[in-house]
Amino acid sequence: MSDSTLASVTVPSLKAARSARDRLARAGFARNSIDIERHGDVFAVSINTREENRDRAERILTGSPLGNDLRQAGEQAADFLHGNRSLALGLAALAGFALFSLTNRR
Repeated sequence: MSDSTLASVTVPSLKAARSARDRLARAGFARNSIDIERHGDVFAVSINTREENRDRAERILTGSPLGNDLRQAGEQAADFLHGNRSLALGLAALAGFALFSLTNRR
């Protein structure tokens, strides 16, 4: 008897299926245990996992794609600023000057 169980979700597009797969992989699930199958116009994302991880996998699968997109955009912005430290320092100085100017108005 196997101790693994299946968690799955049906999504309307391949992009949504890949997003769900990426969320699972970032949460620590093995990428090779995640399957994407096409069923007509929809896609099924499923993962074989241990029973104690099933609830967590289902929460991740049914998570918000908008939240995932916002997280990815934030990570990209942070990577850009880390790669361009002089630009980041200039923007911080400009923001500080603007804030100082706004607070000292009479």
